[in-house]
Amino acid sequence: MSKISKKWLFSLVAVLSLALVITGCTTDDPNETELEEDVDQAADSVEDAADTAGDEVEDAVQDAEDEVRDMNYEDIVVTPEEAFDKFMELYPDAKINQIDLDKELMEYQYVVEGYDAENDYEVKINPVDGKIISQDEEILDMDDDILEITKDHLVKIPNLIEMAKLEDASGSELDEWSISEDDGRLVMDIEIGTKEYSYDMDTEELLESDM
Repeated sequence: MSKISKKWLFSLVAVLSLALVITGCTTDDPNETELEEDVDQAADSVEDAADTAGDEVEDAVQDAEDEVRDMNYEDIVVTPEEAFDKFMELYPDAKINQIDLDKELMEYQYVVEGYDAENDYEVKINPVDGKIISQDEEILDMDDDILEITKDHLVKIPNLIEMAKLEDASGSELDEWSISEDDGRLVMDIEIGTKEYSYDMDTEELLESDM
């Protein structure tokens, strides 16, 4: 039972006890002034209990928000290669065509997309504990061949991120990155603050910087 639930239970017991006192007064003591005082006291107890519980709920929400705000790129322990492997464990015959490190609602997640002869697949993975957040599949709807992402591409990610940080002069933290096909080549887009840097995954050439 949570602390809030226990305090609510304690308050409820207190209110019920006061109610019994009021009932006793109503039955045994016809004095209206005393009865009104007991009623007012019971109402004050209920109000105090509600205020206390409300404050604790606000504190719990604030603590949760602070914990999310503290999450940053350095908290990630699952590597892109490990996210790749988790996808392949689920769909061993598939080819991976897109990998994102996405920041949604202040929380990071890997989004790995792939396909086989029949279906498209998407798997979301927690980058801190490696747990599967969700997985989805749809009937394949693809007209053209799509370039495949391999582990040889993924080992280049740390170097490309460092290159993007050197290009950036704002001192902002890394927000997100994504690897996908763009105009016939695999491209890694790296977002740092309000800027985005695009690199060729094969040559590691800077293709574009969006200031």
